[in-house]
Amino acid sequence: MISFIIIGRNEGWRLKLCLKSAEKTIKQCKLNAEIIYVDSQSTDDSLRVVKEFALVKVFVITGKYNAAIARNIGVKESQGDSLVFLDGDMEVNPDFLSLIFDDQQKLKYDFVSGNFMNYYYDDEGNFLSKDFYKKIYCAQDTYQYTTGGLFAIKRTIWESVGGMKSKYKKGQDLDFGYRLANRGVFLLRKKECMANHHTIDYKNEKRLWRSFSDGTYVYPRAVLYRDHFFNKYVLKRLLTSDPTWLMLMMCIITSATESHVYPLLVYVFFSVAAVMYSMRKIGFKGLFNRVVNHVFRDIFNVFALFLFFPRKTKELAYKKV
Repeated sequence: MISFIIIGRNEGWRLKLCLKSAEKTIKQCKLNAEIIYVDSQSTDDSLRVVKEFALVKVFVITGKYNAAIARNIGVKESQGDSLVFLDGDMEVNPDFLSLIFDDQQKLKYDFVSGNFMNYYYDDEGNFLSKDFYKKIYCAQDTYQYTTGGLFAIKRTIWESVGGMKSKYKKGQDLDFGYRLANRGVFLLRKKECMANHHTIDYKNEKRLWRSFSDGTYVYPRAVLYRDHFFNKYVLKRLLTSDPTWLMLMMCIITSATESHVYPLLVYVFFSVAAVMYSMRKIGFKGLFNRVVNHVFRDIFNVFALFLFFPRKTKELAYKKV
């Protein structure tokens, strides 16, 4: 059996698209499959929406929640030997499933995903643009070191690392992938599109500043780097994704030992250059705000590295509805 495990919180109309796509995939590919939806205490109409789909098994988290907890609950309640994970704001592409399952409906690969198309919206839900998610995009099938919330995996591989770590409020998928990579299990990123992803623009100003409070900035950086200090694949991420954070720590040490502020000025200059480089294709509107956000993010993670130690959730508290 194949288990579709969908998680969400306040996804509304996006959740309806997600569930419709899962049902369409099962019917079109003639799969022996189940759909499990785990809700993280939605306050919108998500639970009303999911009740329109009679075949979906619904579970609501009653205790502490995050994506890792939701996915662990989904696996616990699932029966399949093959697990397909979706976030509630994604539409899975039925044609992609035929590429990764054989005639006996067994996964051809241990750990696999694909490209996905981002559909960007503003705060009011108005469509802005669409584009492939550049951070993970590949023109040819490629092995990568980690994943996002969209992937398929054999249950035995999931269980080999004990699922996802519930202490990660954000970045639990990164941690999961890096733990597998450290064991020699890599994600196969296929060139075909696996899903459409309906989301707010990642560079949205409100989203950028909200990242300080919702954990988006600290868990996939300070917590992840500390937990994987000896993982060579995470070191590569640090050097390519957060070089300014690494430079800030070096400049702080240099500034303190030499009693000069100049090293910190070098960091600021380097950060401005890094932000400008990231904005080169979209223009420099809002540059000052982006630079300030970037610098605060680095400072925030320096403190978090030494002072922030989240605890994992030992018990999964939820109910079937």
